Amino acid sequence: MIEALRDAILAPRCAGCGDPGKWYCVSCRDQAEARSVRGPVAIRAVGEHEGSLRRAIHRLKYGGDRALAADLGALVAEELARDIARGATIDVVVPVPLHRSRALARGYDQAALLAEAVGRETRLPVRRALRRIRQGRPQVELDRSARAANVRRAFVAEAGSLRKLSVALVDDVATTGATLADAAAAARAAGARSVGAYVVAFDE
Repeated sequence: MIEALRDAILAPRCAGCGDPGKWYCVSCRDQAEARSVRGPVAIRAVGEHEGSLRRAIHRLKYGGDRALAADLGALVAEELARDIARGATIDVVVPVPLHRSRALARGYDQAALLAEAVGRETRLPVRRALRRIRQGRPQVELDRSARAANVRRAFVAEAGSLRKLSVALVDDVATTGATLADAAAAARAAGARSVGAYVVAFDE
């Protein structure tokens, strides 16, 4: 309610360029070029983690601008909808969660907010099936070789909670893909038939 009141009082300004009217404007959206990467889990991103997209993600994660999740989540939803139009089957949207202590410190979980926006836009159910049981260090603090070990076995899900479902994982940024690969492994262990990942940006 506080966030809604703030948005009603303060005119939104684009996190990318500062123009008034939207939290992330059409002009900045049009600069993003979608990317796909295949590995242990297929990942699709709205664009590169640079420029206006980087600024918007930073404000969502560290600036307390939760309203940005709706606009950024809508962009992620567009990529997911394109895959569905090409024949992909998606049954459920699942956020890649923060550790509980980090979410409490931040006051929210940005991946959960993005996933809710994706669910609204695509009319797919959102299920918070994954739980992060190891906090580890923030991935941004580590080099590429250390990131996989930092998130290994970090996620669990209740057995059978995703049984026979095609899952779309949602997160903000992918770098090496280690976090998404570990989350995908937990989803498969919970019975998921297939798992793909959708993020706002790649950070290479």
